[in-house]
Amino acid sequence: AGVAQAIRYFEQAIAEDPSFAQAYAGLSDSYSLELDYRNVPVAEGFALAKEYARKALALDETVAETHASLAWSLFVYDWSWEESQREFRRAIELDPQYATAHHWYGFWLAAHGRHGEAIMEGRTAAELDPASFSIRRSIGWLYYYARRFEDACANVERAIAMNPTADESYRVLALCQSMLGRWSEAEQSSREAMLLSVEGPYNRATLAYVLARSGQRAAAERELAELEARAQRGYVSPVSFATVHLGLENWDLALDWMERVYRERRGWLAYLRVNPIMDGLRGRARFEALVREMKL
Repeated sequence: AGVAQAIRYFEQAIAEDPSFAQAYAGLSDSYSLELDYRNVPVAEGFALAKEYARKALALDETVAETHASLAWSLFVYDWSWEESQREFRRAIELDPQYATAHHWYGFWLAAHGRHGEAIMEGRTAAELDPASFSIRRSIGWLYYYARRFEDACANVERAIAMNPTADESYRVLALCQSMLGRWSEAEQSSREAMLLSVEGPYNRATLAYVLARSGQRAAAERELAELEARAQRGYVSPVSFATVHLGLENWDLALDWMERVYRERRGWLAYLRVNPIMDGLRGRARFEALVREMKL
């Protein structure tokens, strides 16, 4: 809801001043983030995100926000690794105090296995914007990709303390806890996410993953059936189905869904090299072919 409201305000700003580059950058960010927070197809959103980012750059090349906005789209949708890195670095060069540039560049570094640098960028972002629970949660993600799961849990728990109403934080915490084998805690965190947003398919998929990994296969399959029923009524991201089948160790089905994720170009695949949830697939021919296709 906040993202939709932000889009309206940025559009009003542009109506007042069509040459205001930061408003176009804000629109770009909004359309990018909408794809993270809402269960919608990606192509149209990222087409708009890139269009507005390039419009912002055409108006003023010296605004850091515009370079960071374009970099994020190039990173998580185009998988254009070198070009997105150049744009992230340009944003930081133009404004070293812009927290979001450090925040998002941390994810680029993590995706490429440069975990020490990634965590440093995340911590820099938190120092620049200490009130951001999103940045604090993202540090948890960076530790998760680095397989430092205790540190990941600690940072996500801090994000929850800062804002206890953000369902995504509980979902991330559940994944971190599951990697430590803390199954009852992971299930509780997943159910907290569900309470806050029962309509969130990623929350249901994470709960199903945790249930499957903790030996509750029948319960996990019931959650999968709920996702399948919802897909009959409208769009459900293939990431949700891939996640559940990874938990159930249905490796071929998981790969089927991951290939569909690839065709839809969802940002989840940018972390193919480093996401621990995918460890059961490493070494399998179809998975390694996907890594090569991603140029990772």
